[in-house]
Amino acid sequence: MWYKILHAWYLMIPVILGGCAHMVIVKYHRFSALNIPLAPSCFGANKTWRGLLLVPLLTALFSLLWIPIAQLHSQQILPVLIEECLLAGMFAGLGYILLELPNSWMKRRLGIPPGTLPTRNRAFFIFSDQVDSAIGVTLAYTLYFELPAVSAMLVLIFSC
Repeated sequence: MWYKILHAWYLMIPVILGGCAHMVIVKYHRFSALNIPLAPSCFGANKTWRGLLLVPLLTALFSLLWIPIAQLHSQQILPVLIEECLLAGMFAGLGYILLELPNSWMKRRLGIPPGTLPTRNRAFFIFSDQVDSAIGVTLAYTLYFELPAVSAMLVLIFSC
């Protein structure tokens, strides 16, 4: 069980670092040419091409950290080939971004402005803002790595 927990934590490294790097890029207005909303009427102004393109790319690049981490373990719990790492990281980043879109769409339909939380049902929206991308990452890793149910559940929990 220890390896399943460790594996789930390791899988989160590129997702966390990719998301943090994206927030730094947003904060400092880098790649502003890509700061074009995907579909403002559907998702609001905060879901942009920059995020859709950069989050999977950044997550893929940070997945290369699995290679030296994998060398620390006798049991193979992470990919060790560069292309496997990059592909898994890209899928996780895509899962993260794409599963945020239905939540944004629903909030726009309810009249909730982008980047805000309503006072009514606030806890539900806080939860949905966390769980949407967590489900996307979990689906991506589960499909790519064919994770068993326990490992997928751990990834989901750690993603939230």
